[in-house]
Amino acid sequence: MSDRLKDLQRQRALAQEQLAWFDQEIAKESGQTPITVPNAPVAPSAATLAPPSAAEAEHLAEEIIARYKNEGTTSPADVKRGCFLYFFFAMGALVIFTAGAYYLYITLR
Repeated sequence: MSDRLKDLQRQRALAQEQLAWFDQEIAKESGQTPITVPNAPVAPSAATLAPPSAAEAEHLAEEIIARYKNEGTTSPADVKRGCFLYFFFAMGALVIFTAGAYYLYITLR
């Protein structure tokens, strides 16, 4: 049985448990006797799921490392350009704010 199929079956069992709980809570709040489901499916616990073999775990680790290896690498020139852009944007905003405040001060006076 594939891992995906096991995972889907586990998720379905959890969803069925949750729906049964909702039914019980709705019955309690409406004053009816709570409905009990005698054969409610139980999801397998994490302890019963077999861990991947050493080869599978190593392969998965290599895939994750390869995926994130080149991500987030920036050159110093990119960082410097970003700092300059941020600085000039902040200075421009400051000038616009100051000019607007001065204009309002002059016109409302």
